[in-house]
Amino acid sequence: MVTEKGSLADLELDESQADVPTIAEYGDKKGRTFVGARSSPSVRSIRVVATLVALVFSVAGPPASGIVLRHDTDSNQYEADREHFPTLFALYRTEAGHRDCVATLIAKRWAITAAHCTKDDILTSSIADGGYSIEIAGAKLDITRVIRHEASDAAPKRDLALLYLSEPVEHVQPSRLYRQSDELGQTILIAGWGDSGNGLDGVTHADGKFRVAKNLVDTVRDGWLIWRFDDPRSRASVALEHEGVAGPGDSGGPAFIATTEGFAVAGISSGQKTSGRPEGTYGVEEYYVRVSQFVGWIDAAISPTESVRP
Repeated sequence: MVTEKGSLADLELDESQADVPTIAEYGDKKGRTFVGARSSPSVRSIRVVATLVALVFSVAGPPASGIVLRHDTDSNQYEADREHFPTLFALYRTEAGHRDCVATLIAKRWAITAAHCTKDDILTSSIADGGYSIEIAGAKLDITRVIRHEASDAAPKRDLALLYLSEPVEHVQPSRLYRQSDELGQTILIAGWGDSGNGLDGVTHADGKFRVAKNLVDTVRDGWLIWRFDDPRSRASVALEHEGVAGPGDSGGPAFIATTEGFAVAGISSGQKTSGRPEGTYGVEEYYVRVSQFVGWIDAAISPTESVRP
């Protein structure tokens, strides 16, 4: 377990591998396009050791600011090399070419994302015609089926979907699911390419860069993991050094909890409760689907074809 202010550097990370208040869903960008190939396929080691966190929060590189950041921390400290997260892939591209909506490989032929990310006409019509083209760690393949949780449009909402792939992904080790029910108080790591900004100004821009941030699970309730974007200027602040929240375009992305066996997917990005604040500013609350509550549903959906990593 990684506690508040705790370091992940001591872990060996295996990375290639009640009614809710109204919340603003991410991933509602206009002008989506098919995800195009941008990199050559490569087969690489699936073992990433403790140096990952140093790479993730490196201060090297040009300043930049998906993920909404603390205003008082150099934005380049949030930049990460997406090759260290090969199980993550985008479902769409915006007109500007930026990645939009995130999914995570959890079995050789299955990925997980937010249900609302799977309802775009370009995806549904393509699947009806035989398959929707995506790319995972340089390999091109198709999504041929979507299984949405039966309550994805009901109350309480279950914003969760599984994606079935046209062929097994052999060059990347799928991410594990977090199956324990001890998420409260744990440090999570979020990642994505979505719109960025800082806690003072909120969401301000999109540059398509891949970023990661940390936060602390404040509440576990009715299928949700919830955390607040704490203002580091507050006397009672418990803001983490690299604290942040997701931005528009990060929907469907994972919240990882570090374990001795590597990062495990504990949450799926769904939306944000702003309570009248500008999106992405200090005080907003993030809502991620609590994966541990739905592992039975996930296992049942996937088991006819294969098993998920324990």
